[in-house]
Amino acid sequence: MPRTASAILIAALGSAFMAGATAANACDGAGVIIRIDGQPREVRIARPGPGGLQDVGRPSVLQVVCSLDQIHTGPGTDLVMSIDGVGQVKVARGGSYVVPARRGAPTVIGNAYRQINDQVLPDMKRLPWNVRLKGAGDDFGFALPSLAEGGQQITSGARPLLVRLVGGSAPYRVQIKNAQGAIVASQTSESHEVTIPAVTLASGAYILTAADSTQRSLDAPIKVVSDVPPAHSEFDDLPDSEVRAAAVASALARDATAVWSFEAEQRLAAAPANGLDRDKVYELIESFSGP
Repeated sequence: MPRTASAILIAALGSAFMAGATAANACDGAGVIIRIDGQPREVRIARPGPGGLQDVGRPSVLQVVCSLDQIHTGPGTDLVMSIDGVGQVKVARGGSYVVPARRGAPTVIGNAYRQINDQVLPDMKRLPWNVRLKGAGDDFGFALPSLAEGGQQITSGARPLLVRLVGGSAPYRVQIKNAQGAIVASQTSESHEVTIPAVTLASGAYILTAADSTQRSLDAPIKVVSDVPPAHSEFDDLPDSEVRAAAVASALARDATAVWSFEAEQRLAAAPANGLDRDKVYELIESFSGP
């Protein structure tokens, strides 16, 4: 689905912001922010540069951090990063951390971090500070706006299937029906994130139906195909598998919004959990098909 003029303008403004911060952001990446618990505005990153320390504006989930970055958090915010060669590092409220210097020449992992910086971060930066709340209410719908419009496709085979909802009243029921109207999978959940634990889907047309406790119902036609989406191999060298899945999912949803956004969510959902704020990445995937 093509972006609206307003979405294009917002993306352009985000790109302009990033261009203005190039001097502060260019580096051989050493890690990435995976979670901000509290207020992002309370996180400060000071990066050594030719003219001294430079402020890296508006830190975000999937923000690439660099060797010798000085990280500071405010009194109401915790920060978690995945640092190459170190693992997870938590900067507690009111704390500080200096990213270790990288030894040796720039690595292929550094190149993969630069791809995140170039491809994912400009769009992540244009999102609001806070994740949209998905509480109960009258606005019952699919969290992925383009799902109800049809055209979304997923790869055939056996897998869990995640369907994310907004609004409505729990419990929620999700069903998958084949072209003949027969139910091939069903799951009920108290959560807006409904996961059908195991379903085998052959190529063909299906209807995804979601209902809440008041019997409001939503339908989404989906297509199951034998094709596989673009691989985005530029992220293959990222050491954190969850960050790698988030980068691939974001790039896939951006490049093929009307076709592969639902599959992009499945790719992220299937990754081993390692502390990433997935809601923020799902919100980014949603934004590509939103108004």
